Amino acid sequence: MRRSHGSLLFALGLIAQMGPLLAGEPGTDATDLERVEVIDTRVPIVWESPGCDHEKLGTVEVSAGEKVSEITHDPRVPTVEYGLAMDKLADAAQDKGANAVVLRFHQGVYFTYNGKRSRKPVYVKLRGGAIRMTPEALAQCPLKPVKLAELEARSRGKPERAFSNDVYAKD
Repeated sequence: MRRSHGSLLFALGLIAQMGPLLAGEPGTDATDLERVEVIDTRVPIVWESPGCDHEKLGTVEVSAGEKVSEITHDPRVPTVEYGLAMDKLADAAQDKGANAVVLRFHQGVYFTYNGKRSRKPVYVKLRGGAIRMTPEALAQCPLKPVKLAELEARSRGKPERAFSNDVYAKD
């Protein structure tokens, strides 16, 4: 369905008017968002194996994004979020019965076109060890989850000039 310019402006006007109501500002009838507790049900991704007892359930590996080669001439190559790859890794570990995953390998591939590097990676690959800990072990040995911003920062590092065959073959 095609919309006219006028109806688009009308729709944007409605969204702008509803903004404070959706934000839950004091004095509105909207739900107080500060009282809503969000619980992440995914297993945590951690940097190091815990020092307490745990069962190793095997390796999980995921990738997100597209493997772009140097012959690509499209400057608008789609990028991918590290958070998406992390969610996929946590889900894969949870499917194996794990309640945590130890990150062992991460790769973020960025694309450069005419000297301009993409701000986000075009391809992300993560590998980790799925583990299961008893509730007692979790209580004694709290896990330190990987922070998304830290993982992204580690992936940026120093840019290297490389051919796609070499980049995607690296582990």
